[in-house]
Amino acid sequence: MEHTSGPHSDDAVHVTVLAFEPGATYHSRDHPCAQCLWRRDSDLTAVSDHEMDLLARANGTPRDLATFEAPVVDCPLEQSDSTQPLPWCAGWLAVIGQHHLAVHLAITVKALSQGRLRPPDTWPRLHPTLEALLEAREEQLRRRRVGRERRG
Repeated sequence: MEHTSGPHSDDAVHVTVLAFEPGATYHSRDHPCAQCLWRRDSDLTAVSDHEMDLLARANGTPRDLATFEAPVVDCPLEQSDSTQPLPWCAGWLAVIGQHHLAVHLAITVKALSQGRLRPPDTWPRLHPTLEALLEAREEQLRRRRVGRERRG
């Protein structure tokens, strides 16, 4: 698999477009990072609409699988290294991975462990869908606006 990614910055969402190569492997963290947007305890108020659009491009559902051309989501804590691909977001894999054709292919060719799609019970609670994550973001933004209005 070839790893093609845009430059990483302090953005909360990083995506990768994949082209499969024989012998390549992919990995993710063993646990969602502290900044993982999929965690229900994450602050989503600083995440831009552009970053939400990136998540939407990488989204899949049981009835509408993400295509091979859809990006995968990288862990935002990692920095690009030309020799190693970035680890994929553990939270994204656990929630969306089973609905993404590129992830299915990576598992089929043994470039990614299928266990990455089944988080252990010890993980923090995750948003079950992108729609739930977006609703939580809207609620957090609403509460922030209300708090500003009361102070101001």
